[in-house]
Amino acid sequence: MSRDLLQRLAWPLSGFVVALALGAGVPLPEPVRIALAFGVLVLLPGEAWRRAIGAPTPGGGVLAAGQALVLGVAWAGLAVLVRHLLGAPFTLLAAAGAPWALAPWLIAWRVAPREPAVPYPALPRAAVLAIVLAAVFAGLHGALLGTPVSYFTDSPDHIGTVRRMLASGDAFPRDAFFLDAGAAGADPRKGLWHPIVALVCALSHADPLHVWRALAALIAPLFVLNAAAFTWWLGGPLAAAVGAWALLLTYGGGLGMQYLREAVFATKLADQCALAATAAMLVDLDRRTWRTRVLTAALMLGTLAAHVFGAIQFAVVFGAFAAGVWLHDRAWSPRPQRVILTALLGAAVALPYLVFRAQQAYAPSNIIHTETQGMLELFPGAVVVSFGVLWDWLGPAWLLFPLSWWAWWTSRGKPAAWLLATTTLAVFVLLFVPPIVSVLEPRLGYLLMRFPWMLPSSAAVAFLVVHARDAWRARRRVTAALSVLLLAVTTGPMVLDGVHAFTGAAEVRAADARVSVERWRDALDWMDAQLPARSVVLSDPATSYSVPMLTRHYVTALVDQHSSPNDSLALDRILDARDALDPHAGWARTNAVVKRWGATVIALNGRWESAPGLDYWAPDAEWYEAARARLDGAPMAFHKVWERDRFTVYTIDRAVLDTLRGGAVARPFVRALEPGDREQRLRGPVPALVSARFAPMQAVPGDTISGVFEWHAASLLPAGAYHVAVRFDSPLPAGTPQAPASLSKVWRKLLERLHHQRYRFREDHMPVDGAFGVDRWAPGDVVIDSFRIVVPADVAAGDYTVKVAMTRQPHYPNLRLLDFTSDDDLLDGLPIGTLRVHAGRGN
Repeated sequence: MSRDLLQRLAWPLSGFVVALALGAGVPLPEPVRIALAFGVLVLLPGEAWRRAIGAPTPGGGVLAAGQALVLGVAWAGLAVLVRHLLGAPFTLLAAAGAPWALAPWLIAWRVAPREPAVPYPALPRAAVLAIVLAAVFAGLHGALLGTPVSYFTDSPDHIGTVRRMLASGDAFPRDAFFLDAGAAGADPRKGLWHPIVALVCALSHADPLHVWRALAALIAPLFVLNAAAFTWWLGGPLAAAVGAWALLLTYGGGLGMQYLREAVFATKLADQCALAATAAMLVDLDRRTWRTRVLTAALMLGTLAAHVFGAIQFAVVFGAFAAGVWLHDRAWSPRPQRVILTALLGAAVALPYLVFRAQQAYAPSNIIHTETQGMLELFPGAVVVSFGVLWDWLGPAWLLFPLSWWAWWTSRGKPAAWLLATTTLAVFVLLFVPPIVSVLEPRLGYLLMRFPWMLPSSAAVAFLVVHARDAWRARRRVTAALSVLLLAVTTGPMVLDGVHAFTGAAEVRAADARVSVERWRDALDWMDAQLPARSVVLSDPATSYSVPMLTRHYVTALVDQHSSPNDSLALDRILDARDALDPHAGWARTNAVVKRWGATVIALNGRWESAPGLDYWAPDAEWYEAARARLDGAPMAFHKVWERDRFTVYTIDRAVLDTLRGGAVARPFVRALEPGDREQRLRGPVPALVSARFAPMQAVPGDTISGVFEWHAASLLPAGAYHVAVRFDSPLPAGTPQAPASLSKVWRKLLERLHHQRYRFREDHMPVDGAFGVDRWAPGDVVIDSFRIVVPADVAAGDYTVKVAMTRQPHYPNLRLLDFTSDDDLLDGLPIGTLRVHAGRGN
């Protein structure tokens, strides 16, 4: 056997042997098994396809691993799709050594170019070392901290879906969470990436939670390599090395945020797959061969396999880029034609899959998703997407995009810089030009808020570093100094966050643990092991969200926006769970909810330090005690089967529940409306204020203020996320110049920063802490809403006007521009009294 043949057989045979060993249950540490399974199922076939296509990679082999990831996702996704269309369980793809994963190597032997394409200059060792080091730190970051699995993140949603796929063998389950969902359970947000994760679970014999976290640490380094491959086009080795580190330190606003630890999310993966496809488009524009065109199209397919949002991203990025190249060439030259034709090839390759997904999982009808949200009113009639979406995703680095735009556009011979300029312009136009937003928002909804993800902060940072270097060499010292200053202002805070992410890892893990659903893992483990299969659990939204993630069971509701966009009953589910578990409700209401959703088990969770900040209702420790006492009062209908550390599980005897009558208990926080009650109207369609009391009326920083509001709804109000804001406003110090009313908030915040003390503070809460939904307030009732506020340590001494407001907002609130700049904002409520704050003892 020739040496050449042995070399060609080495990778596929090694992969086959590893797959067989993993399938046989070889006793390796779980993280090793997961890494090997990911390599065999995704990276190895992806590398085979990269070699088969044979397009050159700027920077050499080290930067090609990102392409292997995307191509591997495309191939594994295709295998899953074929199994699904054949009606066979896709999980069998992990059996018998996964031979389908090795097939690309056979193709590579036949079609790989005999003579390699002329390579791009290799990276110097220093650049390679810098890039590899950044990749190592990205993986270490994920390994140290892990992917968050709180009830505020998407992780329980994704892990629960993967677990259901493993149990059913269905790559597109409609019953991931709800046993009775039917067509409403189809989820357009989940494509082929989730079954690929399930295959890694099956081959490695690892729990989906552990695989989910491990894959984030394995994939994040590939994000770094993708960024380096793209930024190479902005300035060679220096740009590639800087881009790698910039990805690590600025992705999603920096390591102080959780986004890089969510590299395993389909949305985050597709975002970086799209960057790999964009870098390939630059190669295609430079080399213009059929191999470079095929590579770009294949990477586009891999992106869409991860998440169909990639179709929108490519339409925006490549469409704007083609227009930009056309303008630069001042003619419809071969270059813009090349961009358009290559993009159309990618679209044609992906079209059958997009049609399949559109037929399978549309159209959205979940009011939590479809309600207009995240919008900003500039002035009456002119609405755009909130500017806050730029900060939420990019942090202070968003400033690099408008401030660097002209330098990008005027760069000579740098199509990558033109691409940054055209993408930035396109994103800003689509988000912030009112007539265009008015057309797009009804069709795309809150997906518009994802458009800033198209702006790669790593590339913006890399360009500016190269720009500063070039300016310094050309003796344009002022330009170089301004570039460095801009870098310091925009990325300095994120660099500090990055340092803290490693030095304060224990603190970050502790913060994650406080909101992690794993705090009641013991209860879920018992439920998974002891309850009958296919049990349907009725619980609060946060606890329900964790049940499919860690058990084989179903639930009746999920947290807020985490139900499928197709689920028109999502809000009904949340509110029904609230009503059925209401400690003051009658048995008839509980029975109706149990019958409607087929609940067989109730889980009461009291492991809350404070009520979780959910949109529609939230449990707390007091609610748990009252709800448990209610169910304990009917032991024949609700059999207590497990209890530990403020978590209680009951099975439901539906026949006995049918016989229960009455049960309603007077709510201690509701009284009858009396003739002498006087109402004060607040802004918007919300209940009126009947009375307001708070004490003490004098305090020092650190004191606790207790208050009571009485509310009355003259008619039944729609369900929604209602919140009460109690605001304390003090005038600015005597002699301080006053700003125009439209800029009063900006001026006040500047003074607060300069004086190191605040002249306003606020407390928000759900009415009666969510215990009694506003949509259930009867016209004859007055609802008594108690609250407590701690006076912050940094407030200035003085008299504070106390104001109250109530709002009903979607998950992402809609605001006015004045809400950002003026103290006369959405929460500038009704004055109800004055609080005098005295200087603290230490002042």
